[in-house]
Amino acid sequence: MQNYLFLQRVMKAFLLFLSVFFSVQSFAQEPSVLQLMNGKRIEVYKVDDSTQVNITYVYDKNFFKKERINVKAFRRDPGEAGNAFSPDYTTPKAERIPIVKREGAIPRDEVFSIVRPDGTEDLIYFYDEPLGNYLKEEEMRAFVYGERDARYGVTAKGWFYAGMGVGLAGGYLLETSIWSVAIPPVFMLSTKIPVVKINDDHISDKSYRYNENYAMGYESHKRSKSAIEALKGSAVGTLLGILAFVVVDNNR
Repeated sequence: MQNYLFLQRVMKAFLLFLSVFFSVQSFAQEPSVLQLMNGKRIEVYKVDDSTQVNITYVYDKNFFKKERINVKAFRRDPGEAGNAFSPDYTTPKAERIPIVKREGAIPRDEVFSIVRPDGTEDLIYFYDEPLGNYLKEEEMRAFVYGERDARYGVTAKGWFYAGMGVGLAGGYLLETSIWSVAIPPVFMLSTKIPVVKINDDHISDKSYRYNENYAMGYESHKRSKSAIEALKGSAVGTLLGILAFVVVDNNR
């Protein structure tokens, strides 16, 4: 009887050990998150921020590919109005893509913070005016979150199609003039004119709705994205306009 009780205790202790072991192993495989200063986020493993130069880590090289798939799927079907994209949102298509780990490194000044698997945050950014860090930590957090939400929400395809229309008309009317090459950069500059409006559905944390630093971050990314789309659209349109003129002119 005593042997039986002894064996029972040993088995319970062994099962408890296995439970704790596999829980720790599972937790160790959970990624940390690097929140970058430009609004991007990267899920990383084995992150090491002990040096004062670069932060090294292991990352999934397919992470951004999966994120793009998830963001596009969310934009097509955002669900209820007022919902912003969440990094936890995923699709079966993205989940089928395997994790392929690679080693990476990034300068410390490009990282705002590291969020550990248990939810604790290690702040990398710090307020220091002589170094050019003019915003205090919470002000910069709002700015970075504004960039992040704009990155997930803004497509700026309107600027692409408008640029294509302007380029098409300008390329055709200017015929084969050298001045036609000025259309894309000039149209790109026009993206600096309109006042940037924040789409309320893009705001992931509604407490930042009227935050000035959040708005600055959102505007920063939206103007950058709009400029890129305007440049691409007007360049394509100008090329098509010139080709259209050449075709029409040769058939006169």
